[in-house]
Amino acid sequence: MPAYQSPLTGEKRKLPLDTSSRKRVAIENALGAPSTCRTSSNHGGEEYWMIQWRYPQYKKHKTWDGDAVLVLTGVRGSVYDLEGKIMGAGSLNAPKAEENGEYKFGEKEIRIDHSISRGEYMSGKCYGRGSIPSPATTGNDSAKPTLRVTPLPSMKMNVPYKTPLKAMGKRTIDLHPVNLLSTRDSPSASSSKANAPATYWTANWRKPQGKKHKTWDGDAFVSHVGDKLTVISEKGKILGRKEWDGLALYNGYSFSAGGKQIELDSQVPASRMPSITGVEDSEALPGLEEDVPVALSSPSKPSFLLQAKIVLPGKENNITVASPGSSKAFVPPASFYGQKPIKKPNEPLHDPEAEGAIVMKATTSEHAVKFNKKNLPTVAVVLDPIIARHLRPHQIEGVKFLYECVMGLRKHEGQGCILADEMGLGKTLQTIVLVWTLLKQNPYVGAGPVIGKALIVCPVSLVNNWRAEFHKWLGRDRVGVFTGDKDKSTIKQFLNSRLHQVLVIGYEKLRTVIDELAYCNPPIGLVICDEGHRLKSSNNKTSTMFKSLRTVRRIILSGTPIQNDLSEFHAMANFCNPGLLDDHATFRKVYEVPILKSRAPDCTDKELEIGEAQSAQLASIAKSFVLRREASILKNYLPPKHEYVVFITPTQLQLSIFSAILNPDKLDRLIDGPTAESLALINVLTKVSNSPVLLKAQADKARATNPDAIRRPGIDDALRLLPKDPRVEDFSMSGKLLALSHLLKAIKERTQEKCIIVSHYTSTLNLIEAFCKKKSYTYFRLDGQTPAAKRQEYVNTFNKSSQYSHFLFLLSSKAGGVGLNLIGASRLCLIDSDWNPSHDLQSMARIHRDGQKRPVFIYRFLTAGTIDEKIYQRQVTKIGLSNSLMGSGSSSSKSDSFSRKDLRDIFRVHPETGCNTHDLLDCGCDAVSKHFNDNVANVSGNDIEVDDDDDDEDAAGTGFVNASQVKPRHIEKMDGAYMKKKQAELASLGEWTHINCLRRLTSDNIHDVILRHLVLPSVRDDKEDIAQPKSRLDSLLSAVDLDNITAMDEATQPLSVRDVPGGTISFLFEKTSISTLEENDVEDGSMV
Repeated sequence: MPAYQSPLTGEKRKLPLDTSSRKRVAIENALGAPSTCRTSSNHGGEEYWMIQWRYPQYKKHKTWDGDAVLVLTGVRGSVYDLEGKIMGAGSLNAPKAEENGEYKFGEKEIRIDHSISRGEYMSGKCYGRGSIPSPATTGNDSAKPTLRVTPLPSMKMNVPYKTPLKAMGKRTIDLHPVNLLSTRDSPSASSSKANAPATYWTANWRKPQGKKHKTWDGDAFVSHVGDKLTVISEKGKILGRKEWDGLALYNGYSFSAGGKQIELDSQVPASRMPSITGVEDSEALPGLEEDVPVALSSPSKPSFLLQAKIVLPGKENNITVASPGSSKAFVPPASFYGQKPIKKPNEPLHDPEAEGAIVMKATTSEHAVKFNKKNLPTVAVVLDPIIARHLRPHQIEGVKFLYECVMGLRKHEGQGCILADEMGLGKTLQTIVLVWTLLKQNPYVGAGPVIGKALIVCPVSLVNNWRAEFHKWLGRDRVGVFTGDKDKSTIKQFLNSRLHQVLVIGYEKLRTVIDELAYCNPPIGLVICDEGHRLKSSNNKTSTMFKSLRTVRRIILSGTPIQNDLSEFHAMANFCNPGLLDDHATFRKVYEVPILKSRAPDCTDKELEIGEAQSAQLASIAKSFVLRREASILKNYLPPKHEYVVFITPTQLQLSIFSAILNPDKLDRLIDGPTAESLALINVLTKVSNSPVLLKAQADKARATNPDAIRRPGIDDALRLLPKDPRVEDFSMSGKLLALSHLLKAIKERTQEKCIIVSHYTSTLNLIEAFCKKKSYTYFRLDGQTPAAKRQEYVNTFNKSSQYSHFLFLLSSKAGGVGLNLIGASRLCLIDSDWNPSHDLQSMARIHRDGQKRPVFIYRFLTAGTIDEKIYQRQVTKIGLSNSLMGSGSSSSKSDSFSRKDLRDIFRVHPETGCNTHDLLDCGCDAVSKHFNDNVANVSGNDIEVDDDDDDEDAAGTGFVNASQVKPRHIEKMDGAYMKKKQAELASLGEWTHINCLRRLTSDNIHDVILRHLVLPSVRDDKEDIAQPKSRLDSLLSAVDLDNITAMDEATQPLSVRDVPGGTISFLFEKTSISTLEENDVEDGSMV
């Protein structure tokens, strides 16, 4: 039905036809009696609803255009907007309207939100600002006189109604106050409301909005005591009150009060509620129905109106107080508008005494001297319980560390730090908690929040992931996150935006807008660099661009802070805390050179003493601003992880190509040639280890781009060995890809698990993608060509899908190897290795993270005896460098340059060994390989020992000597020393379990059932099935008809590499992290 609108001053009031009953018409209209203005004669059949509406949409994700009020009489009715104007009339396409129901009404689609009472409709509460829809807009009423009547206050009012002023000379109507909106609840209903238990809630509030995507204006608290709902701000001011409708309160319950829209969030204890500071006791204001914040009255100073009532004699003394606000004490105006200045209470934002409260470190007197120049009072900084309850113990420690560093409460000079936790420990969550705390709190009262805006820089593939994490932990309305994945002009909107406090942007895009961000208002107070190991040089473009910002609070997040040498650590430390470790030249002289000398196998006692002292001093300094925890602390929360280094025998075609390229006659010229040529050859050998098909693809690409290019010696000979028309999906030419095909087949047939395949080369991913299409394996692919907007969508879909929907995820380590959460898979296969160990470590950490429910299996594939093993050996060396400074462990360091001996070792292929790395270890375990390369055998074990009698002779032979004076044993000793040094560098591999898969009956030592099935199944079941000739030893034993001798030989003697086909698993390194999760907490699901 149409309702009424407040009269406007000076507007002519039209008279009804029967002027003798003017008052009766007005009163009956207000009570719902028949009148000329109404379309229904019986308001008992009318229903009032708050709704959301939209015009018909055909897009995938539909949105609502706005809120409105629906008045129904049966199935017909009218829709009014929040300004009280009619939007249309029509019929409902259903016999009855129900809450949360979606219907078609006229030309609009509507969704019923909740019902409202007739009193709320008539009083205008449902319209936010108290406006009432005008009947003049409900239809053609030109033939009927209209009457506008103001909804009158309730019977509790203490001021008689006074008609508005009208234009002079116009006829007016005086109305008497009547109780139009009094409730007639039954006594039982009223008593049940009054006896309801008191509850307290957190809530979001906003003023009425007409925009498409609504946002909340702030947080508040709601107290439900008796039959009243009171909305209280975080500062203790009452925002409004409303009578409880008797419905049970729940998360998402919404109502209107004080001209604001309120939605309940979560129930809290009474101790969390702020004390009311802006309104008198509710008993003193019985008529307050929709209160606004009112200052507490002073008992010693009555109001101006009350004083006037006492002093003035005569008839004028009969002054009636017009509203409860008239009894307020007089407030001296602090500004032209007479507003009382808001005084912030000297209390923490959250209760530090509450159960489970996490309180940050308090400021010290030294800190106050430096940062509290105005001598402001201090207050405790408490983490927001909404997000703090999700933190684990190690994450609480991390947040406290970050807070102390950026606030200058640590020992070191500066306000920066490095959070170097291993992958999967929750660095993102810890950072979000810190940002939210600094945006809302400050230990010094009255100084405002610590920061106004924060900048998060990350790889472009993680931009949307950061935004999703903010929304996950804080919701969409508490903090505004602006993603810098758009053009430059759009990103500039962040500079003066009051709706956005956090900018998430990629490193490359930041370079284009860094100069403009220096003028942000408020300024950027915190810079966070995710995957900050990209700042490994103080002179590169990524590091120098931050000089435009004057932000002193800087944080680096990196699971792999040191990747190659100590110079990278100096660059990152200098970014966080400029000048803390002096300039690079001084740092290298004081720390880097002595430390590296002390860790060399042939260092002197003095070098060792100096190096250890400098290393201890550097570690002490780093401890103040670097925090690193190992992933092993997650053993209480995550399922076990099994890591395997899988050594696979090459095919005969691969060995022939290696022999053609690395011809001994040409090897010396390659080693002594330009460095660029050596690096190019290393790239060629790596691709041949993956598949010989890649060699032909690279040659065809080079011929297409530069037909006149000079072909390197040996490449033409290698290309002639390939088949004429090799197919891309043919895996038979590569031992590594053959093993991968067997692994995928076993996982597909025997489990319900999904698998990630990681490679550093997109050309290798092309081969695997063609194979997947041939085998009808469902997959996603993410590499550098994948649009940034699609990357997170692929990840989310893969995590939620089954093995049947998406079995594989093909991942490029450079594009998606950092930050992504791929817990939908429980197996990961790393096809090739990178010289930088951080790339591999980051890629392998994608699946063993929070949320993983299955045991995790990680496989690193290496082609035995080839360049793959040399790359892996250098990775082990570099990881030892990082552990020596960031954690535990020690190993010697090597730079990215290659010596002549390094190149000779890299370009050497060992075709007779199942694992060259294990041969170098000389660990003496039961997994010793039977066949050794002659060069390795000559320098292993006792052969590399140097006799004391030859020391003088060796010393005399150092320096420049004639070639005729160089004896073979001198060369052997130098090679022996080089191999001894490599053996020391690989010592950390002794922590792994070594399994020789060429030895019979060893498959029972493998934890992974899938690998156990793949390890020489034909040898384990029936050796006659191997499509290779028998070894001489097997032939001799077959001639002896003694079962016990055969069984003993099979159990103790390993096979030769020549006895097995290419693609056979020859050796395994296994390492398992033990989990303390109960068995029923981990989805077994691995076998079907």
